[in-house]
Amino acid sequence: MTNSYGFEGRVALVTGGASGIGAAVADRLRQGGAEVHVFDLANGQDVRDPDQVNAAVGSLDRLDILVCAAGVSGDSLHTEEVSDEEWRRVHAINLDGVFFANRAAIPTMKEAGYGRIVNVASIAGKEGNPMASAYSSSKAAVIGLTKAIGKDVAGSGILVNAVAPAVIKSPMLARCPTSTSRTCSRASRSGAWANPRRSPP
Repeated sequence: MTNSYGFEGRVALVTGGASGIGAAVADRLRQGGAEVHVFDLANGQDVRDPDQVNAAVGSLDRLDILVCAAGVSGDSLHTEEVSDEEWRRVHAINLDGVFFANRAAIPTMKEAGYGRIVNVASIAGKEGNPMASAYSSSKAAVIGLTKAIGKDVAGSGILVNAVAPAVIKSPMLARCPTSTSRTCSRASRSGAWANPRRSPP
């Protein structure tokens, strides 16, 4: 059975909303009645560009919900094999992109006295995955960033949370080696791969 949530009259922005978790979230928000705007590289929009992020938020008359789901797994490499460029690329998308979107959304939400922000982290940010030092550290940083922002906006009507999914069947997972995905599966409670479009029992 699918849980039902009411988002009638709410305006949402979902980064990474064209595939995977982001697309599933966007669909669920629409089903609940929200007006959903997708910010995604598939549309030529890059979370690494703060000007693009600011413009996307500025184009909206209001913003009630922000979901930051844009991310990359990065190359599966031993730590000593990770280049400076790869390290910076993964953090620019997974961490900087979340920061830019949160920073852009907060003034609008503060003015309205209401906002809900969900930043998608990963179980890798809690446990650390082998062959994924850049990805694991970027997602750990998202968890810390979310806690800091939540305290920054306390009392403003804005609530900020992070979720840390385990292994989700998505385009990102398809690009990961089997050994990495198995490690993530073992770290999850069920040990199974989840479907982003199916509610948990």
